[in-house]
Amino acid sequence: MTELTDEEILRDLDLMRGDTNMYIQRVSDFIRQNPDSPDGYFRRYQAWEHLGRPDLALEDITRSLELEEHWVVFQARGCVYRQLGDYQSALRDYNRAAQLDREDWLHSPGPLFRADCHAHLGDEAAALADCALLRNDHWTPGLSGAPAGSKPEVIEAVRYIAAVARQRQQGG
Repeated sequence: MTELTDEEILRDLDLMRGDTNMYIQRVSDFIRQNPDSPDGYFRRYQAWEHLGRPDLALEDITRSLELEEHWVVFQARGCVYRQLGDYQSALRDYNRAAQLDREDWLHSPGPLFRADCHAHLGDEAAALADCALLRNDHWTPGLSGAPAGSKPEVIEAVRYIAAVARQRQQGG
């Protein structure tokens, strides 16, 4: 294997997918040499996510945000919180991502993810408000466990999720 530069290591997603442990080792070496680089922590977060370790992913994504705030990183941390079922924390991060760059956030899966969080908390009105932000030609395969399908199918799904959540909250 040829020697890679620090920049190449951070962007070597083929290595991350093929040998995630080696990738983590190389990125960890990069972090040791560059402890103030938000990129190193962000890349290692991605590897932890790939390995199904949201606990370690959360540590690294939080450290990346401590070093530099960026809407994409807030959205990524929101996804980790959502995966862990901490919908309130996820909403805080999605809201911060939207605040930092609303235009880019609107063109990302952010509104869908935020709608899903609101639905899981039983807040159908807020979930539907986020669904209204989806493009009319929206379609998703169900990214990261979010509702799948067209905009009308997503709306139907978030209504159902919110109804189930309200029922649970009422002890039923």
